This record gives sequence, structure tokens and C-alpha cells, in this order.
Amino acid sequence: MSTANSNWVQKFLSIKRVNGWFAQAIQPFFARLWQHRKTRIFFILALGLPTIIVLVLTVVLPATYAPFDDVTENLNTETSAKAADTVVKETEPIPPDLLQKNAILKSEEAYWQARLKLAKTDAMQLSIDLRDSVVSLDFRGVSIQSTKIHRFRVSRAIKRLQATGRLHPWLVNGFTLQKELATLPKAPIRIKEAPKDTIEANETSGEELEIENSDVHFTWHFDRQLTVLVEQAQTPTFVGRFSKIWYNLRRGSDSAGETLFNLLQLKLPRHRLWIELELPREDAKAIYRALPENAALALRL
Repeated sequence: MSTANSNWVQKFLSIKRVNGWFAQAIQPFFARLWQHRKTRIFFILALGLPTIIVLVLTVVLPATYAPFDDVTENLNTETSAKAADTVVKETEPIPPDLLQKNAILKSEEAYWQARLKLAKTDAMQLSIDLRDSVVSLDFRGVSIQSTKIHRFRVSRAIKRLQATGRLHPWLVNGFTLQKELATLPKAPIRIKEAPKDTIEANETSGEELEIENSDVHFTWHFDRQLTVLVEQAQTPTFVGRFSKIWYNLRRGSDSAGETLFNLLQLKLPRHRLWIELELPREDAKAIYRALPENAALALRL
């Protein structure tokens, strides 16, 4: 047996020994616990109650009590008047297929209005088209780079927003990037020692740069409670799995911190509307690094 294999065997045996000792240490406690019914019930409630409290505060309450009050904050009086007229006219039954077509046309109108508005700026913008499954970087309305979406998922809250007739005002003005979190650096830096003389410079002039092979997972937080999650389509590497675990922990801690901050201010946690995209790794990497701070987004559903 080689030295490397021998070391692995020793590590495995030591871990197994520690696990055995730990199991023997806690076994009497659980044996006594299971002998008394009341103690067993109290122990189960003590474990489950914090989870239930967190679930109610972060999911049930935000979803039940007006979760979209500040989503459509850009509604104007003209839009509200049109909505009131629509309510009056809907006393007569409208065929479901006409309602669906009207919702699609409204969503389409909002997307192109948002793109027209963003095209007037001098900054790089992002367009997510879930109809054609395309993500693109745009500058003044012209696509600079686009990539195909392999798969995507949309939260049910967005469908609920559409069912209540509030999807158009939510989409029409586009979105602004507020925060991002990723497993890779925004601007990679390669440190290289300067050559001492011209001879050394000529010797190293033909060296090729190492190809970056990091996995890509990132989250964009936009205004009006929109979150876009991007995952690479390729299977993660062995090292990438650990970086994703750390990324998920950071994302969870950020969400918990935001919830705690709202609760301390006696406010209900905000119900975020999310879209999850699966993109090719290199394209996702290029889009993430090219998108500037406070970038704008036009969304087509």
C-alpha cells in the first residue's frame, strides 16, 4: 500500500473512532429521554418551534399581508384610473382566452417600453427575455453579447402579481441593480513579477496566460424586490462545490440579516420575487463581469 493510501486509511479510522466515541457519549441521554413521554414531546417542540417561528416570520406573514404594496410603487394616477375603468367594465363576463391575451400584450408592451427608456442612457444594460430564452447585454438598445438560457424558473409570486393585474406597472420602468453576490471576483487580478532586464523579458514574452476555470454562481438583487439567481449549466467541479456551499451560506446569512433588520424595526420581512436562470459558464462569467454597478434591467415574461 502506498504512503498516500495509508494516510487516508489512518484518517478514516480516526474519524470512525471519534464518531463511535461521540455515539457512545450521547446514547445514554437519548435512552433516558425516550423513556419519558412528556420529556420526549418537550424535546421535539424545542427543536421544531424555532423552525416554525422562522418559517412564519419569513414566509407566511410576508406572503399573506400585502406582499406587493411597494412592488408597484411607480403607479401613477392615470394608470389607476384605467384600472378603475377596467373594474367597472368587468361586470360582464370576459372569456378566459381574451384575458390571457390581454395579459400577454400588457407584459409585451411593458418590456419594450422599458427597453426604449433604457436605450436613452449611456450605460450598459441587461435584458432578460424569458419568451425567447435569451439574456443579453445592451448598449443604447443594441445587443453587445447574448446567450441562450438553458433552463429557468419563476417564483409563484410573479404569477400572482400577473393575476392581480399589477405586472405591467412592475415591468414598465425596468429595474436597477442594488446588490450582487458571486462565487468569482468581479475583476480578476493576476500578479506577475516584472522582468529584471531585456533578456528575461524576451524569454517570458511568449508565455500564455492561465485559463481561469472557476465555477460561476451569482445573485443579483434589483429594486422592487426582484432577485435574479444565475447558475452555470455545467456540472460544478470538486473545488467549485465547496465554493458554492460558502456562497449559499453567505446568501442565507444576508437574507436572515435583512429579515432580522426588518423585524427590529417592527416591519414585516419583504417578500422577494425571484427568477432562476441556468446559463453556459463562460457566457455567465462574461455577463457578470461586464455589468456595471447600478445597471438597469428590462424583463420580458
